[in-house]
Amino acid sequence: MDSQQKVSSYINQNKSEIRTLLENLVCIRTLAQKTIFITMMLLISFTALFFIGCSNEPTSLSFPKSEMPIIFFQGFNIPKFPTAQGQLNYAKSGFPSPEEKKAAFQFLFHHFPKDKIECGNAALYLAYMNFGFDYRFALIQDYNTAIKEYSDVIKNFKGYPQILVKAYWYLGWIYCELLLDKKAGLPFFWHIIHEYPDLKMGIPSPVPWVSLVYPITLKGDKPQKEKIKPQWASIALLEIIRHSSEQKEVFKAFDALWDNYQESVSTGLAIKLLLYDKSYAHKALPHVEDYLALNIANRYLKKEIKDAAKEYHP
Repeated sequence: MDSQQKVSSYINQNKSEIRTLLENLVCIRTLAQKTIFITMMLLISFTALFFIGCSNEPTSLSFPKSEMPIIFFQGFNIPKFPTAQGQLNYAKSGFPSPEEKKAAFQFLFHHFPKDKIECGNAALYLAYMNFGFDYRFALIQDYNTAIKEYSDVIKNFKGYPQILVKAYWYLGWIYCELLLDKKAGLPFFWHIIHEYPDLKMGIPSPVPWVSLVYPITLKGDKPQKEKIKPQWASIALLEIIRHSSEQKEVFKAFDALWDNYQESVSTGLAIKLLLYDKSYAHKALPHVEDYLALNIANRYLKKEIKDAAKEYHP
């Protein structure tokens, strides 16, 4: 057994302990950051008081009163923001413990129940929190709990596609990437393709490992904007190509990608994937020059596609 296999074996055998250690380290880091912030604010306040005290002129010292009420909720003091978006942003910030962060998200359900988009996003964040601080160290029961909560999001937020598409995406990701159950996971990606063909993907990316680098074409000193924003359906098709073991399904996904989302990075990544597999390369080769001519791929992806194509046409 080589060193890499030994490390992988150790991680699999000690997942729970490693996860606990990571959680403790993150808590320590968060507390340290908050302590430094509070200390800095105290120093600034004391400095201001010192200079005011040394001044010969009388000065009226007054501090603005906070307009946000503090509400005791699920064992924590949580400020109530004027808007649901502000409340969601607060819940997404750093907290000393996962329990306090969960309470901050659940706060939205109780105080902003009519703001469905923000509540839906809070529900998505809560479902993802089942994986802990690093999804790679999550346990099977964590996957199952997350699946249930994402399924609940689909039931509770019908009519809100920007919420539903993320829930379907995460379900496909959990089954295909984490549980390695492609048969259960691929239908969720196909559902996204059929139901949300034109829905744009926002930032940040849906899951940590999705980091598609879009090209920057320089014109003078200013970069040009990308031609189109990434669409959920285009990346769902890429995921089908990544995970399906059926050639017919892979080719069907690639045809849909080329016909509908030709000017996307997903198409370039799909071409690269097919070129890397000799049994699939013939499907991608006719499209290489046309895709590169669109100038969508950045220089790294271009080089990878060109190098892969040279294997078949030196």
